[in-house]
Amino acid sequence: MSAVDKLLTVALQEEGYLEKRTEDGLDSKTANAGSNNFTKYARDLYPSLQGNPWCDVFVDWCFVQTFGKVAARQLLGGFSAYTPDSAQYYKKRGQYHKSSPRPGDQIFFRNSSRICHTGIVAEVTLTTVRTIEGNTSSGSEVIANGGAVCRKEYSLNNSRIDGYGRPDWSLVEAPSYEVGWHHDSNGWWYAYSGTGYYKSCWRVINGHKYYFNSDGYALAGWQRIQDKWYFFENTAGHPLECALYVTDASGIQAPGAF
Repeated sequence: MSAVDKLLTVALQEEGYLEKRTEDGLDSKTANAGSNNFTKYARDLYPSLQGNPWCDVFVDWCFVQTFGKVAARQLLGGFSAYTPDSAQYYKKRGQYHKSSPRPGDQIFFRNSSRICHTGIVAEVTLTTVRTIEGNTSSGSEVIANGGAVCRKEYSLNNSRIDGYGRPDWSLVEAPSYEVGWHHDSNGWWYAYSGTGYYKSCWRVINGHKYYFNSDGYALAGWQRIQDKWYFFENTAGHPLECALYVTDASGIQAPGAF
């Protein structure tokens, strides 16, 4: 499951949650419903802001629940319950877009004076953007401070949409490698599984020995490793490029077999 899918699974499960009159029943979706802005989202993340508008609190809570607090902060650029500040986090990093939303984006809405409401993009069609939002209510209009978690749908050209903040999902996405040798501008590296590659170690691969540095690249030429000198094939394009040389009984040096 992708990082975006994980986030949306958490967020969509909250659909139907109603804010509370008091701090009683915060974990229930519908118990003690009222209009005093008491929620489990503020309790868990911003206890000092309990009783205040919570659309941005809901977004942050979903990210923290999905990825943990450290990764969530990196994805969002910081934590804030004030929507203009949250939008600014994305803008500072060049991750704020005025069009072409994607699932997982944080959508921002504005009134006549400022950004005033936010949610998470759940789906995009040719003409609409579908969201999951906290502190809103059902209906086609942008509704801030509506008291519930709801799915919403808007035209892509809705004038109330200010823009979209796009997290850098590479921070939390697991890599996907094809097992085997790979080459890039920095050299050769070897993926031993779909999610990992050799680093800082010796490895015998197909009967030949290689040393991979801390960045994961196989060494070539003369190299000093733990106070000993070794030579690795350094001819570009050689079928055993980067393989360790050894000296046989007759004194001939060549990439050794192990």
